[in-house]
Amino acid sequence: MKEAQPEPENFHDRLNRLMGLLAHEDERGLVLTTAAFAEDLLGRLIRAYLVDVKSSGELLEGFNAPLGTLSSRTKGAHALGLLSRDQFSDLEHLRKIRNEFAHNWEGCSFDRQDIADRIGKLSATRIPSTDGDDDATLKNKLRSSISCVLTELDVLTRLIGDHGYRIRPRAIHLSLTPQTVPTSPA
Repeated sequence: MKEAQPEPENFHDRLNRLMGLLAHEDERGLVLTTAAFAEDLLGRLIRAYLVDVKSSGELLEGFNAPLGTLSSRTKGAHALGLLSRDQFSDLEHLRKIRNEFAHNWEGCSFDRQDIADRIGKLSATRIPSTDGDDDATLKNKLRSSISCVLTELDVLTRLIGDHGYRIRPRAIHLSLTPQTVPTSPA
């Protein structure tokens, strides 16, 4: 008899767990953890949208995967029309902030003017807060702005899955006889 598989964790559970983790993180932990979560979610979004073939997965996972980084996933999702201009901009700011924290061995802080300026450029959250302090600190601004983008991306990922909004194959072959465009991958 097969063992019952655990039900996959839904996005809201993962986001709530992320927010719980972030509440106790320092600035570096906040930035690195949020960026890792965004990278994972972008991978899920792109995978949901692409044609369901092995090569789609290979674009996203594995050594030297072309869409294996936060940068390439952000640009790829934007080029596919899966990110708005504001979402793209916010994720690019997050990526650049993440790079500063990840690659600066001497330490990095929201007190640095370039970091504070990038956080200041993040879109205002489109999800109203119950405590009203979304932008009270740079940490809150980053957390609320990016969690809004992540929520929007999860909704889109679910819409793609639930309503079949994925890319339709458009491949054709030249032929002397009329052919129809395939509706599913070969």
